[in-house]
Amino acid sequence: MKRILSFIFIAVEAILFCTFVTMDIMSLEGENIVKFVAITLVGLMGIMAGRQKDNAVVTAALAFTVLADVFLILIGHYIAGVCVFIIVQTCYTIRFSFMSGKPLVGELLKRLLPGLILGTTAGVLLKSADIGITVAYASCFAVNFAHGFELQIYKPSPRHLRFAIGIVLFACCDLCVGIHNLQPSFFSEAMIRNAEVATWIFYLPSQILILSTTDALSFSKEK
Repeated sequence: MKRILSFIFIAVEAILFCTFVTMDIMSLEGENIVKFVAITLVGLMGIMAGRQKDNAVVTAALAFTVLADVFLILIGHYIAGVCVFIIVQTCYTIRFSFMSGKPLVGELLKRLLPGLILGTTAGVLLKSADIGITVAYASCFAVNFAHGFELQIYKPSPRHLRFAIGIVLFACCDLCVGIHNLQPSFFSEAMIRNAEVATWIFYLPSQILILSTTDALSFSKEK
């Protein structure tokens, strides 16, 4: 039954993905609703991951991801959305601590504190809260990005590989978000528009891949 539900979930997400990409390219209205439904389904599927601490942390990360998208997609509040995404990265830091067996408090301080310091410094010097929070998030994400590959290198497994690929796609999504929201002067309007379209082309697959590293989806007898 779980395997059948997993295939139905992937099929529905594929339909939603094709729908909002088409709507984005054709500049049709209502694409944000389709995107939000797609990412909410990922969060709901996370509930099926189980109560083991690793699965529970990823479920929490996916839930906060949906909350972040409420701010970014439905409300249009960039700073609040990115702040929630920092919580998402904190969840993944907790997960890495479980996987590596390293002390949780030390890992949190090592990964989050530098980002908060860098973000605060950048925000004050550039007098921009948007840039400050973006720098803080980027720093936190960069450490988790590196750790995702470290896990695959030192503890190779299909799940760790999917997580590493998911993190790469997540990073590509965040780069596009930064380009679209900060709109660097050296980028043309067309490039900024393309970044907006590409954001979700990277984003939804990244979240599905991260979800697949839990016990929520079942396509094989992989342990």
